[in-house]
Amino acid sequence: MFTNISWGNYIFVIVLLLASWYLVIGFRYYLFDITEIATGKRKLRNHRIKDLEIDYDVVHPQNFTDTCKQPSFGESEETIGDIDAFADKLKNMVKDASQREVIKSEFIGHLSSLLTEYSSIKKSPFRSLVSELIISECEKLDTMSLSHVEVEDLWNE
Repeated sequence: MFTNISWGNYIFVIVLLLASWYLVIGFRYYLFDITEIATGKRKLRNHRIKDLEIDYDVVHPQNFTDTCKQPSFGESEETIGDIDAFADKLKNMVKDASQREVIKSEFIGHLSSLLTEYSSIKKSPFRSLVSELIISECEKLDTMSLSHVEVEDLWNE
């Protein structure tokens, strides 16, 4: 029975089965992403090596006297609420900027006003996490990306 099947037919059937399996998995778990790309709502990003490089040139020592103080329970709840509200506004601002194709200086101005609106985050122990959130949200925009130095300058304004 197995001598009637050639190696070429066997490999062809295995490749067909694998391709159909990956199509089923792709449509099952990535249907939303595929439809967004197909309709043009989202662009494919080319992950270049330059995007993956880490800048080790600049090291900013943190002032641990302010950040090591343990906030009381009520203060941390308020700060977390502020961070949640800030994150929502930041995501909406990035979404709006990507739709309107805003230039970098205008976006930085809006981001600076958002940071002054939530100035309680500046002295919180979550500041570095919020900075990372700002950088990752800005990477979603094709036209601009912010470095750690630029975000620290925004905090210091």
